Amino acid sequence: MNFHKSFQTIDTQVVGEAFRIIVQSPIILAHENITEAAHALNTQFEDTKQLLLNEPRGHRGMNGCLVLPSAIASYRLLFFQHSASTNFKYEALVATMTALIEQGIIELSRDNIYSIETVKGVYEAYVKLSEPKDTVLSVHLTLKPAHIEGDEVIIDNERRYFVVEKPHQLKAIVLDELAEISTWGLLESEKYSTADGVIMYEQLDSSVRSVTFERDGYILRSPGVDSTLALLAVLGEEAVKKNDSIFGSSIEISQKHEAGYEIALTGYITGIHQFVVDREDPLQHGFIIV
Repeated sequence: MNFHKSFQTIDTQVVGEAFRIIVQSPIILAHENITEAAHALNTQFEDTKQLLLNEPRGHRGMNGCLVLPSAIASYRLLFFQHSASTNFKYEALVATMTALIEQGIIELSRDNIYSIETVKGVYEAYVKLSEPKDTVLSVHLTLKPAHIEGDEVIIDNERRYFVVEKPHQLKAIVLDELAEISTWGLLESEKYSTADGVIMYEQLDSSVRSVTFERDGYILRSPGVDSTLALLAVLGEEAVKKNDSIFGSSIEISQKHEAGYEIALTGYITGIHQFVVDREDPLQHGFIIV
């Protein structure tokens, strides 16, 4: 073995979706401006990003997060992802906040309120801790409602989704129907190729069960915060008190404020990894099989 690269990460899941938070890597960004830093991350370090996202170290559902110091917030958060994924996910705020607090990487706030600098703006989060204060019980975010333009639902004036009710040929959104659901999603994703995702839902009593397909037809491993906001815009608050995924995880609206909907999500650290790259490994850049 002849290692020439080494990486350390904290892996975290939030309602089923996986996030890989880089702790140590060759990625060095010293830009004061976050837009310039994000551009550098998006246009450079391609080998490093691929080996951290792709198999055998990652998989199609892995999302990359880079945490940096911030002059205006508790920390700065940049994203890197597979090409068919959206370039921003609220779940990443929860994943990083959980990992940084539970690993003692950021100081505890007296009022349990933290801020996160992103290219989309600065988000404020309230964190509920255990006693003693060593475990994050939940991270609370207040999010703006989505709006509808024609056939699309728009999140944050940027990310676009098509929302479709479960077709009659599918019995239900359950794992037993996964093969048929996956086939439907691949075809619909091609049809709605201009959107960031297609959301299929079925109405239950006072909740919905949904599955979201990303641009390449890949099934999102969570109910999706964006998907929940989109369903609220289409179906209304009474119909979407809870959004269940096909895998059994859920997102609920905690409260509605004047500024928007409050959600409380919990992140879980799934591993602390040291990855290496063997100079002689013919698959060191990885691969993806969905």
